[in-house]
Amino acid sequence: MIKWPTRLGTLAVGGALIAGGILATASDAGAATPACGNGSLAVTRAPSQGAAGHGAFWLLFRNASHTTCSLRGYPGLDALDSHGNVLAHAQRTLSGYMGGPGVVNTVLVAPGGFASATVEWLNFNPSNGTNCRFSTSVATTPPNTTHTVHLPVSVSICRLQVHPTVAGTSGHNAFAGAQVQWIAGSKALDVQMSGYWLKAENDLKAAGGAFSTQIAQLKQLISLPDAQRTPAQNAAWVHDISALNTFFGTPGLYI
Repeated sequence: MIKWPTRLGTLAVGGALIAGGILATASDAGAATPACGNGSLAVTRAPSQGAAGHGAFWLLFRNASHTTCSLRGYPGLDALDSHGNVLAHAQRTLSGYMGGPGVVNTVLVAPGGFASATVEWLNFNPSNGTNCRFSTSVATTPPNTTHTVHLPVSVSICRLQVHPTVAGTSGHNAFAGAQVQWIAGSKALDVQMSGYWLKAENDLKAAGGAFSTQIAQLKQLISLPDAQRTPAQNAAWVHDISALNTFFGTPGLYI
């Protein structure tokens, strides 16, 4: 079962892995490739999933620079409460409840390409079976950088762990592509936004029926006028924008 927990200022060579138009490469021969710096990466997240007493979400690191750069190792990740206090530090593990790479590799990320890392937790206290405390958000620092990004996603503090960075989007190509278009649309003129939303809609369609609700919301936004909306149309606009901001993890965008 899938659970869906500014403008983003942080949005924030070996053999190539090409999936869904998203390109990244992974190789331990990347020593000559410079590490991704603090300004190289747009840091976002893919949707959370929960099953059999545990949950997970995926950190997405998009190379926003014009040159290939490298990542190696684990992201830092802390669970935060509503006041920004640290509830728990994620343990660094090679694999977990949903698997994992089992090894640390150097990941080469081409311009516009992605790397990713899995974050996992238990929904119950393994020592006594009681409920666990959940965070309001997380703070994460990509490997090889010192730039920390806050993301509005809730995680449990029980057995919270993060796995090594890998190439690509960990199977979230459709979401990652749509998220890029959603964010880009927020920087466009009003009359141009619908073009980005249409691209986001088409990206989500590549996932089959997994995102039917969000596709319908994008369709409705595209159908609404850019200006002089009726009260009913304006209410539909606000509802869809809010719902899609929650889905894409981009609070405040377009508002």
